[in-house]
Amino acid sequence: MKRRFVFAVMTTAILAGCGKLPEAELWKRAETARDNKNADSTLQMCELILKNYPEGTSAPAAMYLIGDVQQNMKHDSRAAIGQYKLFVRKYPDLKQTPVALFLIGFLYNNELKMADSAKAAYQEFIAKYPAHELRGSAEFEILTMGKTPDEIISSEPPTKNQTAAKGMK
Repeated sequence: MKRRFVFAVMTTAILAGCGKLPEAELWKRAETARDNKNADSTLQMCELILKNYPEGTSAPAAMYLIGDVQQNMKHDSRAAIGQYKLFVRKYPDLKQTPVALFLIGFLYNNELKMADSAKAAYQEFIAKYPAHELRGSAEFEILTMGKTPDEIISSEPPTKNQTAAKGMK
């Protein structure tokens, strides 16, 4: 923990003394901070990219990474959802956009237990990306909302192997 704090302080000091760093250097530092599992420094670098290079080549990745860090490192679902929503609005045609929209529904459903918001996000995802590989997962999430794992397991239809095994008994 102390190492992370020192890294964050050093990064801030370097940035304050150096003026405006090139976009590629900021992105490199964001990736290094992420790889070192330093959420605060990762967020700081991404925010600098978005502030200094809002239309730069790293801006979409930085915006998405902020949501990812909020979700997976900071465990702040509300902040992650807000960031993913910004990403979806600003970059509607990027490869990560469907994933961000799916994650909005996933976080609403599985972390915040907000079924109506989750269902709306999943339905928007299915409508916008009907052929996406996560479509089946979105449909499954809608069908199983509010159910316990035991309820989900008991409500699934038997597989061919289960049916064949029953006939042999």
